[in-house]
Amino acid sequence: MAKWEQRRSFWTWGYASDEPSLEERKRAAQAVSKRTGRAVEPPPIPDLSEIEIRKPRLEVPSKLSDWVTTDSEERLLHTYGGHMMELLAALRGRFDSPPDAVAHPRSEAELEATLAWADGAGHKVVPYGGGTSVVWGVRIPEDAESVVTIDLDHLSRVLEIDPVSRAARIQAGMLGPDLEDALRPEGLTLRHFPQSFPWSTVGGWVATRAGGHYATNQTHIDDMVESVRMLTP
Repeated sequence: MAKWEQRRSFWTWGYASDEPSLEERKRAAQAVSKRTGRAVEPPPIPDLSEIEIRKPRLEVPSKLSDWVTTDSEERLLHTYGGHMMELLAALRGRFDSPPDAVAHPRSEAELEATLAWADGAGHKVVPYGGGTSVVWGVRIPEDAESVVTIDLDHLSRVLEIDPVSRAARIQAGMLGPDLEDALRPEGLTLRHFPQSFPWSTVGGWVATRAGGHYATNQTHIDDMVESVRMLTP
């Protein structure tokens, strides 16, 4: 299953196609003006191609270049999560601390090779699922000399479903809607619906012990997990 078949928005939740139009933003500004008695204008949306960021502070080995990139737009898109202050910084075109490289491993072997390179070279690693963290979960450490963000978007499949025990083995990069689509033909559901459900991943849920308005009591993610297998540096 392909993750992010649409282009993700860099300054608001969801996809670029979900971004409010200029007219919608003007109406929102008018509503704020009416409520506060102050003149409010919607800010311009920065063009990613025009934003200058620092040069990468590392060199990607040629053997990893198929899935590790220092492309500026990729680095910009992986700078922030979903915290309001992060979204405001992105809207203002402020990307002071982007990752130096972004990896999109397509297999466990490529993930292992990426971690081995980062560990051996002393690069910090930030795992990235859907980028919806509202607690600075994907923020790049300011004191780090070099950072590699690992996006698990290609590790996004259900590997196995056992309908008898009602259990499934799921890769960490799978988005909520894709997971439900895969379980539905088996008559199953995970029944975990945090507010970030359309854009967040199984790995992010597990790593943060996720909950939410529609994921309470016995539907927190840690109530659903039987075991976890992971790779670490």
